[in-house]
Order: sequence, then structure tokens, then C-alpha cells
Amino acid sequence: NVTELTKFMGGSAVIGSPRTAFEFIEIIRQGLPAKVIESIVKSSAMSEETIFTSLRMAKRTAARRKANAERLKAAESELIFRFSRVLVSATEILGDRDKARDWLLSENRALKGERPIDLLDTGIGFDNVIKVLQRIDTGVYS
Repeated sequence: NVTELTKFMGGSAVIGSPRTAFEFIEIIRQGLPAKVIESIVKSSAMSEETIFTSLRMAKRTAARRKANAERLKAAESELIFRFSRVLVSATEILGDRDKARDWLLSENRALKGERPIDLLDTGIGFDNVIKVLQRIDTGVYS
């Protein structure tokens, strides 16, 4: 999963070469490079608008960081990491990126009718989305 997550986020050229999920902690604390935004937009086949709106990230701030080749703040990096981790996990569990994207953008009864993507802006929401994916993976209807 770490290898797929690294690829999704732009590979070693963009985020470095973490070998374990634990190594992402320091990368997030330092702030992901703004180039990661282009990578996740391309990898997810979603628009920046959709991603930033659902994660409640300021589009103008992200645009400024990209234009100036700055690093994202730790909190912004955490949101990007959550989004990436969920989409990579959903792709593995559901079989392909299109199904994962559709699942992420669809209302889900197991999540009180919310779209999974709209819950990734909080730790509690992220945990609930991951739990639903784990239930799907083990064959529990969700």
C-alpha cells in the first residue's frame, strides 16, 4: 500500500521514498511539496475544485503555493494524505480507480448518507470511511 500511495502522490520525485506508513509522518510534518496537488488531480481523475471543496481547503491558498513552488502546511498535507490513502485503499478493494472514484463521490448509507469524500476533512470522518472500506473488503455489506 505504501508503494501505491507513493505513486499516487507523484512518486519519489515529488514526495520522497517512504518505505513504511510511519515514515509519512515526518513527510507530512515538513509539508508536502505543492507539486503533489497536480499528482493527485491526475491520479484521481478529479478536478482540483472537487478535491479542495470536499476537503475544505482554500483554493486560492493552494494556487499560491503551487505558483510559488512552496510546501503545503502540515494540516493541508494531512488532508491530501487522507484523500490519497482512501482513494488508493478503495482502488485496491473495489478493483479499479473508476469504481473507487465513483464510490468516493456517492452517498453512502453506512456513512449516514454522506459522500465519503466529504468526511475526509476530519479525523473522525476519515476513520469512519476507512472502517467502511474494511467492512467492504471483508465482505460485509456497506
